[in-house]
Amino acid sequence: MHAACRQNSPELEGELDLRKMPKTLAKNDGYSFLLQRVRKVLVEGQRRIEAERVRTYWETGRVIRADILKHKDRAEYGAQVVKRLAGDLEVNLSVLQRCVQFAKAYPRLPIVATWRQFSWSHYRELITVTDEKKRSRLEKLALQNDWSVQQLASHIKKNQLFLTAGEGRPASISQLTFARGRLNTYGIVPANKSLIRQGPLAMDFGFREQYAIPEGAPRLKENDTVELVFTGGALTGVRKVEAPEEELFTYRTGVERVIDADTLLVSFDFRCPMSVSQKLRLRGINCPEMDTEEGKRAKRFVESRLKGCEFIIVKTYKDTTDKYDRYLADIFYKAGAGDSSLVACKGKFLNQELLDEGLAVAYE
Repeated sequence: MHAACRQNSPELEGELDLRKMPKTLAKNDGYSFLLQRVRKVLVEGQRRIEAERVRTYWETGRVIRADILKHKDRAEYGAQVVKRLAGDLEVNLSVLQRCVQFAKAYPRLPIVATWRQFSWSHYRELITVTDEKKRSRLEKLALQNDWSVQQLASHIKKNQLFLTAGEGRPASISQLTFARGRLNTYGIVPANKSLIRQGPLAMDFGFREQYAIPEGAPRLKENDTVELVFTGGALTGVRKVEAPEEELFTYRTGVERVIDADTLLVSFDFRCPMSVSQKLRLRGINCPEMDTEEGKRAKRFVESRLKGCEFIIVKTYKDTTDKYDRYLADIFYKAGAGDSSLVACKGKFLNQELLDEGLAVAYE
């Protein structure tokens, strides 16, 4: 058994990142030349070791898998024999399990050109993708983009539902909790410097935007909530209302562009002489990357749903974990609708639809 397989031995501890090694030789100037020569020998040796490591694990898995297939009529034989081998060889059980999984995922030993670029750690991530076509596509992406093991693992984790789609949908679909917001309703906050001359308070429109309280408004104090009243499309009044914070920051917006299935560029209609364009990330879901077929399909789904919409209703949330002022959003829509309040109250919830259609996974 390969030395790296022994019980409690770290797998190639201190492994070099071959991708970061320079490809050109240093000038012959003493230590720099010595450094380059040692680096060259070490890297080439490391590559040979890694290639042999991949071969060893594949051969190990092939031998064990061949025996398991001979006894496929015996229930639990495979699990029992692998466990027994691990004990007798003093090898971590998980190592042998991965070897068998490797041989199953790759009936033929990967070609030399591939294992010069993929380490065993890469293959450990790749064998978790059971669909052969999706795994092959993922290999090409990893090679084209020169992904490290961490980048490959991150991509697989983010797209795990889509990369294993051949196995069918999960038994249960996550249900997002949400609150339908209240249009044209804003909190009262201290005015910023540009508005202070018009009064000590202003309406918080979100996105660091404020609007002066119109004349004729009732007497207000900080943290009050007001609703703008429109008649015939024109602002005719302001009234004080009771509204919980979760109903605020709800807007009628126009879709400027669907960037990908869970990211939109929208323009906000405050029904006042001001405008804001903002990139939004759909709250609570994660769609596949646009460099995958699944990502393209999810984007087409969103585009088809919003195609007949003059506007959408957006309920926004500040992403407190993000330092770039990113905003999360719940999206409600109804094709052909002209009444904003109707869409806000009864419109379809796009975030949940993407989950229901298997085009997104839920995340916290």
